[in-house]
Formats: sequence, C-alpha cells, structure tokens
Amino acid sequence: MDDRPPLQGFPIRAALLLAATGALACLWLAWCEFPVYTWNEVRLAPAFALRHGINPYPPLGGGPLSTWIYGPVGIAVNLPATFAGTAAGALHAACVINVLTLLGPLAVIFFTSAELRGRGPAVPAFALAVAVLLVPRPNLVLQVADHSAIALGLLSCWWLARRGQPAAATLAGAAALCALAVWAKQIAVFLVPAQLAFLVLGRNLRAAVHYGLWVVLFGAAGLALAAWAFGLANVWLNLVTIPGRLPWADFTDRLALRPWSMSAQLVVPALGLAILWYRGPWPDRGSPSGRFFQLAVLAFITMLPVGMAGYLKIGGDTNLFHSWDYLMPAALLAWLGTEGCSPRARLRLAAATAFAFGLHGPDFLALPVKPLTAHLTVAERLTKAYPHSIWFPRNPVITFYADGALWHSEDGIQTRFLAGYGLRQPDFRRHLPSDLQAVAFPTVVEKPFVMALLAELSESTQVPYWTIFTRPENGAPK
Repeated sequence: MDDRPPLQGFPIRAALLLAATGALACLWLAWCEFPVYTWNEVRLAPAFALRHGINPYPPLGGGPLSTWIYGPVGIAVNLPATFAGTAAGALHAACVINVLTLLGPLAVIFFTSAELRGRGPAVPAFALAVAVLLVPRPNLVLQVADHSAIALGLLSCWWLARRGQPAAATLAGAAALCALAVWAKQIAVFLVPAQLAFLVLGRNLRAAVHYGLWVVLFGAAGLALAAWAFGLANVWLNLVTIPGRLPWADFTDRLALRPWSMSAQLVVPALGLAILWYRGPWPDRGSPSGRFFQLAVLAFITMLPVGMAGYLKIGGDTNLFHSWDYLMPAALLAWLGTEGCSPRARLRLAAATAFAFGLHGPDFLALPVKPLTAHLTVAERLTKAYPHSIWFPRNPVITFYADGALWHSEDGIQTRFLAGYGLRQPDFRRHLPSDLQAVAFPTVVEKPFVMALLAELSESTQVPYWTIFTRPENGAPK
C-alpha cells in the first residue's frame, strides 16, 4: 500500500500547471473584454448614483432610470470602481471586483478545507484553477447582481456545513450571509429552504428553527436599512413590483436561445447527480466535503425552478441559473477531498484537467493582445465634439465622466415600459443633457429603443464603433 499522502508528486504539479495556465488565460480574456460590453456600464451606473447622492431606486416619474431592480448589496460592492479617474479605469476596476466576487468564495472554501490541504499544498490551488475553467465564460466578462448573491450564498453554505453540529454562532453567521445574499438578488431566498432541509435531514430540527429565525431577523434588518436609505415605496417598486410585472417571453424561443449553456449548467449536472445517486458513491455527512456536497445538491434543486422561471421572463438569461454555481465547487471539493493516488486516480486527474482546459480551446486560440478600449477613445472625442450635449443611452459611465452627471440608461427605460409604466416626455427629458444635440449607440445596436422618443434626431451617421443620431441640419463630426 502506498503510504504517501494522495495527490502528491508530478501528476498534481502537471495538472496544476495546465489548469493554472488556462485559468490565467481566462482572466486575461475577462480583463480585455470586460470594457467592451455595455452591460457592464449599465450595471456600474447605480454605484455612481449611490456615491453621488442619487437614489438608485427611483420612483415613477423619477430618475435617472437604470435597470437595477435588485438588492443594494451589488451596488455597494461596486463602489470602489467609482473612484477611478476615467471610464476605462472604472470598468477595469469593476472587472477586478467581478473576478474577486466570483473567485473569492471559491478560494475561501478550497483553502480553508482541511481535507484539501491534507492532500498536499498544490491541491487547493489546483481546485481553484479548475473552478475558474468551469465558471461559465459570460460570468467572467459580464457583471450581474447574481454574482454577489452566489458568493454570499456559497459562503453561507460552507459556514453551515463545515461542522456536523453547528453552534449558535455558526447558525447566526450563516444566516447573516444568507440574508445578504437575498439582499443581493431576490431569488436567493430560495436558498433558505435548501439550508433548512439540510438541517432537518441531519436531524437538527432545533438548529433549523433557530436558523430560520436568524434569517428572518437579518432579513428584516436589511429591509429596515434599505427603507431608511432609499424609501420603502421606492424599494418595493423596484425590487418587487417591477420584476413581478415583467412579461413572460415566448417559451419556445427562449428555450432555443441558449441550448449549450442550458445543457452545460442544468441538464448534464442533473444527469450526473442521477448517475451518482444510483451508482455511488454518494458523499455522506461524515466529512465537511460530504456535508457541503449534500447542501449544494439541495441548493441545486431549490434554485432550479426559480432560475428557470426568471430565464423565461423577458430579459432573463442564463446568469439566473445559480444551480451550477453551487454544485460545481462542492463537487470539486468532494472529489479532490477523497481522491487517491492510484493509476486510475491519476487518469481521472488528467482527464478532468484536459476537459476543463479544452472547454476554452477556441478562446485560447484567439486571445486579445490588449484590452478592448478603442471605443472609449472614440467616445472621448465625441464628448469633446458635443460638450455636455451628447447622450450614450447604453454607456452611462462614459457620459458620467464627460458631464459629471448620470443620465437615463436605455435598458432602464425599456424595463419600465415592459412593466407597463409609461414615461412622460418631461420625465424623460429631465434626466438627459439639457442641450441634447446627439445620441450615440454602439454600431451593433440595430434597433435603438429610445430613438422613438427623440424624433428630432433623425439623421444617423457611422463613425468607428458608434452610430450617431443628430438633427438633419447638423450631422456628426468626421
């Protein structure tokens, strides 16, 4: 019998080298691509609003409108990015925040796991590198409120599962993290049934009752704080009423929209769990990794219906599928925490690493050589050509640095419209440049939604990266 600790020597070092190389390439790709997506500016705008005394939860007729219909935790997380000196700097700071939000909890779980550390110093690092490769690519290049919710939810689950009999302080800490997750994204409330079921199935009924009370207490404290800071009516309108009024999408079209993402995040993991349940070995509660795996499976199940419901709403996308984000780190921990060093184990190690690396093959063959910020340079020239008189409906960060003010985001206007709330012209114009002379959209936008409200700007001109709408007699700068 081999008495050496498992997962030592060349196999794990080689696997770590390959996985780390792939992980660094993924992070470089995120750094380069993050500034080019207008979504990231729209998601960053509420943090600028909060820092500069603007209510990020405007009432009907108020503004500036954004698409932020989620809890305030994600806004607070992005506050450091608002101290950057340029739009590009703010977006790069937001990229770092997004990566830390995604990977920080995974690092905490893997590097505080005594089981992984017992397999050798390279194993936690290997687990983190593979996890980076298994995080859906859009998560790395797009920031959403879901990432804060998942991060806090994962830490809550890990805190709850590390000990077989959680103490009172453990229950309170896990409940506080869970409540923060709900105040990051409302659908995280469906994590609570999973955690309560985990405690009940572990014959900890008393702990389940105490945990539920703690979650309610911390949730109520969050509601009181939000109501005090933003107004209860504003919070209710933006976090409950508007999301509830958004219509359903066409189910057939929606299901056909992201077939590969749905398969990778839902179908394949569900089949894998079914096979593991029937053929084993199913991780038991005798170890932290086993308990965490069982809790993650319950989270996978309880988060699936609400994630699917959100995806089938207008505007929903695969970021709503939180199930995979809970299951993936738990599966890695359960596997590496018990893996041996036999030839078959080394083969599994090599196969898993090659598979995770291979998922990004096309991306690795076309890595950018530098951040994609040329459009920001052109936008800076446009803001100088139209001082304080050009609006970028999908790029609120650009106009904030040009004008020192936040204007409407088109997606926020469209969200209100889809929820059945009309927008009067005076309310619309109130949060636009007072001497509006031009509107700039990325050239990829084929049907600008808000241009129907700006009939006077009917002349369109193409410049690099942008389509400029102006009055017919003015035209756009060459």
